Amino acid sequence: MKTWSHHLVLAAATVLALCFSSCALLNQLPGELGQARLAPPTITFQGATLARAPSQSQLAAYYCPEVVSLPFGATAQLCQGFFGPRPNPAAMAVAFDLHFRVANPNHVPIPLASVLTAVTVFPAKTNQSLGAVCVQLCGQGQPGCTGQAPPGACEASSRDVRSLGDFAGAAANLLVANGIAAATGQPLTFTAPRVSAASQIDVTVRFSFGPTQLLGTLKQLASQSISELRSGRSVSFNIPYRLEGTVWFDAGSIGRIAVGFGPSQGTWVLPTQGLFRV
Repeated sequence: MKTWSHHLVLAAATVLALCFSSCALLNQLPGELGQARLAPPTITFQGATLARAPSQSQLAAYYCPEVVSLPFGATAQLCQGFFGPRPNPAAMAVAFDLHFRVANPNHVPIPLASVLTAVTVFPAKTNQSLGAVCVQLCGQGQPGCTGQAPPGACEASSRDVRSLGDFAGAAANLLVANGIAAATGQPLTFTAPRVSAASQIDVTVRFSFGPTQLLGTLKQLASQSISELRSGRSVSFNIPYRLEGTVWFDAGSIGRIAVGFGPSQGTWVLPTQGLFRV
C-alpha cells in the first residue's frame, strides 16, 4: 500500500522532470531566462543607391528660371519655350535605398523594431544639410501602420550607438521614410521583417528628401552647371552624402537590441547629359 510520503516523493519527481524539460526551451526564448544567451544581430551596410531622381528635362525646366536672368520678364517665357512648363516641386523628389544584410546568430527569430537614419548632404561644404528620421516598424497585419515613431522609439541609453537625440540639429522634413522591403522587388511597407533563427536576410529601406528642403541646395548645383557650360566643361550634378544610424531589434521581454551602422560616404549622380542647351 502506497503511503502519503510515497505520493509526495512521486509528485516532487514529476515537478522536477517538467522543470528540466521546460528549462531547455525557456533558455531559447527571448525572455528573462534566455537573456544571457541572446547575441546582438550583425548588420552589414552594403551601400546606398539612388532610387529616384528628376529627369533631365525636369531639372532643366525647374532650374532655368532660377539661374537665367533676362530683362523685361523674358526669363519665364524663354525657359518654357526651351524646356516646357516648370514642374511642381513634388515631381523633383530624390529618393535613395539603403541596403543591409542582417544576420541573426540566435536560436530564436528576432524582428526589426525601428530604424534611425541620418544623412548629411554636401558634408564637406559650409552649406551642408542634415536630415534624420526614425521609422517605427509594425507587426504582421497591424492596421494603420505608417512608420510614424512614438516618443523614445529611436533613443538608447548606451553611448555606443547613435540615438535620435544625437541629431538635434537636423532640418525638419528634410528626410522622409518611404518603407522597407525584405527582398528585392518586394513592395515597400512598414511591416517589420523577421530574421529567422540562425539565418540572414537582405533588407532595403527607402527614404526620400523633402523636395522643398532640398531644392534650395540643388539650386547651387544648377548655377554651377551654367558656369561649367560657359567654360566649356562637362556638367556635373552630384550630391555628396554621409550616412549613419542605428537599427533596433525586438528581443521580447529583454527589451530592444541596438546595432549601429556607418558613417559611410558616397555621391549620388543625377542625370545631366544634355541638361542645358546653349
